[in-house]
Amino acid sequence: MARTGSARTGVIIVDDDAVNRLGMAAVLSESEQIRMIASFDHDEAMTVTDPWHEADVVLVDAADHRREHDQFPGVAVVEHIRRHGSDRLIIIAVTGHFFDDAVRRRMREARADFFYHRADMADPEALRSAVLRPQAARWQIPGPRDPETQFRHGVTDHTRVNQAVEFAVQNAIEDRLAERADPRSRRWLRLRAEFNHIARLTPVTGDGRLPDRRQDQPSLPQISRFIAWAMKVKEPRPRSE
Repeated sequence: MARTGSARTGVIIVDDDAVNRLGMAAVLSESEQIRMIASFDHDEAMTVTDPWHEADVVLVDAADHRREHDQFPGVAVVEHIRRHGSDRLIIIAVTGHFFDDAVRRRMREARADFFYHRADMADPEALRSAVLRPQAARWQIPGPRDPETQFRHGVTDHTRVNQAVEFAVQNAIEDRLAERADPRSRRWLRLRAEFNHIARLTPVTGDGRLPDRRQDQPSLPQISRFIAWAMKVKEPRPRSE
């Protein structure tokens, strides 16, 4: 919980966009109740461990569309902070992709506390309020807007999306799927089994239905569709919430 009384709330900002990062830091620094500890881009944040123990609140931008593979680097940052920060630390995810069910799911798995549309942080008073009174937020992390579409990728309550993405990145699955060499080989069968041991996807057909006959592993096209869903920024929808 953010500190109350005379103690100032220690804040760290993580954002790859320097304008956003420096702008939020400048706004927050104007408050006598806030102490700015540090600001990092995503890569810098992954290299440090000590500052998280000093902070009460960390603002983490979720997405960076310029990334070649996983375009939601804020998820890994949240997981890193959870490994190295204190139990009382509050993590607020900020994104322009508020309606993207993949980033909602991934931030829940990473154990972010709150989830804000970037537009909600455009007003200085709203930004300061989110940091000083985070429990007043309208929601923590919203559930999926379109559970049916999520299931058409084979994603259920049992799926481990973040672990699946980590495995896909470490094994360059996206690049290997693009090559699609010998898709019926034992190598691919083994990789599918290893991937789904981690991911726990429900096998589905190309149109998102359960297969007519028993299928233990997702197909390569399904894995490709899942990776695009879980790792890629989609066009933001107009705000309606």
